[in-house]
Amino acid sequence: MRCVLRGLALILATLTAAPAPARAPDFPVKPIRIIVGYPPGAGLDFTARLFAEWLKATLGQPAVVENQVGAGGKIAAEYVSHAAPDGYTLLYGVGSDLVWTRFLTKRQAIDPLTDLTPIASVISSVNCVAVNADHALRSFKQLIEFTRQNPGKLTYGTAGIQSYYYLIGEALRQGGLDMLHVPYKGTAPLVPALLGREIDLALTTVNSVAPQVAAGSVRILAVMQPQRHAQLPDIPAIKELLPAFNAPLSWFGFFGPPGMPAAVIEKLNAAIGDALQSAQVRDKITGLDLNVFATPANELRPLILESTEAFEQLIKTANSKPID
Repeated sequence: MRCVLRGLALILATLTAAPAPARAPDFPVKPIRIIVGYPPGAGLDFTARLFAEWLKATLGQPAVVENQVGAGGKIAAEYVSHAAPDGYTLLYGVGSDLVWTRFLTKRQAIDPLTDLTPIASVISSVNCVAVNADHALRSFKQLIEFTRQNPGKLTYGTAGIQSYYYLIGEALRQGGLDMLHVPYKGTAPLVPALLGREIDLALTTVNSVAPQVAAGSVRILAVMQPQRHAQLPDIPAIKELLPAFNAPLSWFGFFGPPGMPAAVIEKLNAAIGDALQSAQVRDKITGLDLNVFATPANELRPLILESTEAFEQLIKTANSKPID
């Protein structure tokens, strides 16, 4: 009995003397890297640097933007997917592209839910249907009527077959607008093509045609979002005149590597959410003809799942096949 008591006392002494579990240091304690898959100067890069400034001021550590350009953002996404899941390497990219790309490529695509950790959505693009100001079409209603009476006669340009705007064109076709698609290599050639009357319409961002709209050489017929754009209150949303139109939004967001601690995700989501509540940040976003698109951390995965289902259905209905 005495031996047993002595053994229990020894175990108790050992447990009492054991150090408490090490507490993880408060996040962040070193610089945060924000990886962007597009070149400096573009809207994605500009807004990434806007958030980097805010995170530095809010979290007390430098936030540095690094451009890793290539493969439509895939190189940057792959890099982040293999980084340490500690919150110090983040991807700032086009979340909607990560969702639908896998359906149009045979290559291994990055899954935003398994290969990355969704942290926050921040911005949605304001996209539009634009025409040359000299074009006979004066409204989106006229466009609907003309295409139904003259299927396949009008042409529309997009940033390419593997672009969000290609899917928008398919959504319009499924809504009854039968037009001929003319793909370009990116957004840059679209405006010259529209001005030169190479195409009848362009499916693009409002920001890309804003100077030409201000100069009176381009006219916007409709915006591609559920409601009218606050900066263009006289321009209808497509769904007002074409209820069958159903295409998910194009949005930017922050992602991290898989396996990030919940506490770090929540802290980053809260800091980014605070930025989106700031008038200074909001004004710069809307000044670029973009929308603030904030999603709480617990609602981001459902948003991605819903968007995935919508894009998959759109692509299946269009009978679109992987291109490469």
